[in-house]
Amino acid sequence: MTLVPFLLLTVTISLAGFVCVLLVPGAQSPDRAAGLPFWLLMVWGPSLAAIILAVQAGTLGDLLARAIDMSSVPWEVWGLTLAPLLLLAMLLPVAPDAASPLGVGTLLAMVGLNLILGPLGEELGWRGVMQTHLNTRIGWLEASVIVGVAWFVWHLPLWTIAAPQAEIPLHLFGLHCLAYAIIIGAAHTLSNGSILPAILIHLSVNLAANMALFGGFQNSESWFSTSLIPYGLLALAAYGLVWLRTGQFGVAWLAEHVP
Repeated sequence: MTLVPFLLLTVTISLAGFVCVLLVPGAQSPDRAAGLPFWLLMVWGPSLAAIILAVQAGTLGDLLARAIDMSSVPWEVWGLTLAPLLLLAMLLPVAPDAASPLGVGTLLAMVGLNLILGPLGEELGWRGVMQTHLNTRIGWLEASVIVGVAWFVWHLPLWTIAAPQAEIPLHLFGLHCLAYAIIIGAAHTLSNGSILPAILIHLSVNLAANMALFGGFQNSESWFSTSLIPYGLLALAAYGLVWLRTGQFGVAWLAEHVP
């Protein structure tokens, strides 16, 4: 499978959903019945593209199996899946605002919405197809950066509407995307292609950002600026894990082509 069909399908599906969000009255929020179907179409572009191409190639079973594969995930990677929530706990004491209560019902709804409107709709594509494809051709770190850039660009239309992401300064969001991509790329590489760690880390990242709003970071900019350096350090630690376990520096293409 080449990346061109995947990227074209992803853009086509997601842009179709985005156009509906723009044009249908009341559809600019996923919290409304009018908007949820179109937001799902928009968010699920990468995974739907991966599923369509896998059906055509006869590899759908393998793709879905990798999404639930726990057997190839080393214990260090399970630590990475929890790291964003641990990072949140460490940063709560420096939150600039007072905390507000977070009920169990709200937390469960948060988990469900973030899972459906996030990693399940994206990671079959970004990591299941794109990272897997690039990892076999260039270094894993190079692959992670390329996926991170594509991931960031794919999000850009959200800054043209009143989406929650639009509250985050674009440069902060871009740097976070890069850090997340390295963390998830490391987990994917260490797990021999299992997509499950990518889904769980993506979910933990989103949950940490949502829960931070209740923990005293009363706007997204505050959380994203405060957590940028810690996430950068976590990405560096994830890189170190890959190097220690595999000896890979992750820059195979650069090593071969740059004197």
